[in-house]
Amino acid sequence: MKKIAFCITCMNRLHHLQQTLEKNIQDNYLTEEVEFVLLDYNSKDGLEHWVNQNIQEYIDTGILVYYKTLEPEYYLRSHSRNMAFRLSNAEILCNLDADNFLGKGFAGFILEEFSKYDKIFYTNNYSLNDTYGRVCLRNHDFVSIRGYNEALQGYGYEDNDFQNRLISYGLKPMSFHNPEFYRFVFHPDADRISEEYMAKNVKTLYITYINPYTSGILLLYSNHSMEQYTMVDNSQIDLHTEFSRQNEQSFDEGRRVVINEDKLTGSWSEDIDTVCIQENGIKYKVSKELTTVDFKGQPFYKVEDNELRVKLFVLLNSAINYSEARKQIKNESLINASGFGRGVVYKNFDLSKEIILS
Repeated sequence: MKKIAFCITCMNRLHHLQQTLEKNIQDNYLTEEVEFVLLDYNSKDGLEHWVNQNIQEYIDTGILVYYKTLEPEYYLRSHSRNMAFRLSNAEILCNLDADNFLGKGFAGFILEEFSKYDKIFYTNNYSLNDTYGRVCLRNHDFVSIRGYNEALQGYGYEDNDFQNRLISYGLKPMSFHNPEFYRFVFHPDADRISEEYMAKNVKTLYITYINPYTSGILLLYSNHSMEQYTMVDNSQIDLHTEFSRQNEQSFDEGRRVVINEDKLTGSWSEDIDTVCIQENGIKYKVSKELTTVDFKGQPFYKVEDNELRVKLFVLLNSAINYSEARKQIKNESLINASGFGRGVVYKNFDLSKEIILS
């Protein structure tokens, strides 16, 4: 068993791994203590070929292990991380995003810290940059809290939930501060969500203004289902107002975008000239030539700017995950009751032998 495993999940992010993976291995080349676990989450961008042709030498030395699963259709953040963590063979586990540079000596630093302290986990200093997801913890603590919460499927809040549960389990959060450990590949937000269900399946997105801190979001999916959410930006609300007292917001809620619990679902259809949205037996029709939909007496405007679409997907997914996590806490739900990190993988290009994670 190795001392520490850096667990990387990748779905169509080869362009990031080409910049970071070999550099990270070379900067932390401790073959007896360190392993890099790379989970190819059914990538279609040539990841397998690139690993085979360009960095096979690290697989041969045992510092890199390559796994591939052919099952996922969409990127599931929590599930993929749970798979990679379960596939590792190390005492300490560390999630490493494909766009992160570890920095020279990061492995040695973490090993030294975990040799000095019990009941800890390590992450960044809670700065909101692309190293936020780098969490290091002992393998048995990961198993004890039942991994990342797979009910949180889209982008956002899964790291917060994971760390909150580690703290509730009795672990102390520690932070690394060396600037060398905070480098990453800058990329647009679209890369974060491009392989997720919402981004790949929403055909049309509408937004409506309700008040300075509340917006309505209407999603028409390619399978002709419909969802409508109300998002509230609590960072724009004075927490001392009557609104806040009536809603009994937590401190965390007061700093983030949340969704109201009045999610609406329905369906939609179209013909040559018209789009028809149906919710609870009521139909709302609009000409395809218009960019505004009158839905439940509220004008919703079609979002055609791609950057705004991406931003709304990020905010909405994070708010949905936050809502689900709070609901589970309230209901005292068992996290991942049916298991976590389950699936079938193949190791180091050998498709003749399945590894079943049950």
